[in-house]
Amino acid sequence: MKILSFLGPTNYAFTKYQYGDTIVPTRFFAEALPQFFPETKKILVFVTPTVEKHDNLEELKSRLGDLLLPVPIPESHTEDALWEIFSALVNAVEPGERVVFDITNSFRSLPFLVFTAAAFLRSARNVTVASVLYGAFEARDKETNISPVFDLTPFISLFDWLAAANQFIYTGNARYLASQLRKQADATLEPLAKNVEGIALGLDLLRPRDVAGAARELPHQLNAVHNVLPEPFGVVVERLQSDYSIFAVGDNADDWAYLRSQLRMIDWYMAKQHYVHALSMAREWVVSLLCLHFGLDMWQKKQREEAEFLLSSSGMRKNRATGEVVAESPYRERWMQFPHRKRIARLWQGSERG
Repeated sequence: MKILSFLGPTNYAFTKYQYGDTIVPTRFFAEALPQFFPETKKILVFVTPTVEKHDNLEELKSRLGDLLLPVPIPESHTEDALWEIFSALVNAVEPGERVVFDITNSFRSLPFLVFTAAAFLRSARNVTVASVLYGAFEARDKETNISPVFDLTPFISLFDWLAAANQFIYTGNARYLASQLRKQADATLEPLAKNVEGIALGLDLLRPRDVAGAARELPHQLNAVHNVLPEPFGVVVERLQSDYSIFAVGDNADDWAYLRSQLRMIDWYMAKQHYVHALSMAREWVVSLLCLHFGLDMWQKKQREEAEFLLSSSGMRKNRATGEVVAESPYRERWMQFPHRKRIARLWQGSERG
């Protein structure tokens, strides 16, 4: 394990840092870290030119010995300097490593850079962020002089929630939100995660019947766990429900209700710029419409093929050589009277323009 820490020129006061059941008396929080994490192999302490010349660094070296590795960083007075510090943080960690970040003695904007770097390393380099710690000297018990250590690691997950929320808002895909729900230590959230994932997958795979059923159950799933929903998920609950509830179809609804739901899906695909999905669904919607018009089962493949036969060849197929009729739909005569028949067929075949 590797620890990334900071050191300043402050005259740090003596206290007893407590993390879990371990209490370490020291002026320097970095000195306590290897006792909190005995598997520590190296402690990288980022220091500015000012700190490199300060007695604090020499004293910390004497206490940590070979565990300590000072890493020079610029004073964070400019935007370029901030980017240089960010690069130093990122380049200090190898892909796949397990890391602890300590922001106790970081200064000004450095805590923000640490959180950003930690989120980047997790996503881009498969780094495991074991902890993000803050030794809260200002929250110490003045009688015992014990200072608590706050574990801020859960706040790193906010970046994951932000990415998941953005993915949902801009693309309509809520599978990443479902995966975030599954990361919570609460098994009662699994049915909701499964439901949300089912809607997203159904939309992605053009399974309108699955989407309609799952969307019908979504409000019940949300109500069942509303008291234990993670705070970040609560931000998108209303958007999730409003986006997906339009696809819901009742238990006893007829096929026309499903057809109306699919029209809303087509609009939704267009709004989210999923044009291929929109066109594919619209093409299948025309087939379903004909099935219902002629009393066919729009969920049965063979009966859908009957409607497709009407659209592709007006319900009649002839031998090209002899002109003999080799197949004719029993619905052909009614199809020939269908309003806007020719244009509908051209649209379905992709030959309509304008």
